[in-house]
Amino acid sequence: MKSFSDKAQAQRIKYIKGKLGLISPEPTRSIPVTYDEAQLQSAESSLKKEEVVFAIETLVESLNEAKRPQFRGLKSKRKEELLLILQQVRDLHNATDVDADEETKKK
Repeated sequence: MKSFSDKAQAQRIKYIKGKLGLISPEPTRSIPVTYDEAQLQSAESSLKKEEVVFAIETLVESLNEAKRPQFRGLKSKRKEELLLILQQVRDLHNATDVDADEETKKK
């Protein structure tokens, strides 16, 4: 029960900081109505710079410690550079998934 109250307190603090503007909110997008809008939203080139940074950070966090590259100053890079970094991180993530699949097949 103590674990739950610690998690609840952490969530409360995060919520309050978000409301006070101390934490930048996660990027949001509108829900596409037509198929064309959905295709446009799914294209990486239509992402905002903040959304690309968020995607990179999310993918890097999901990698294991040994393969996790450290990217610094993502917010100061141009969008074109960020799109290249995003592709590199996706390639690393896909290679990690393939390695994990091969290990489970060997067992």
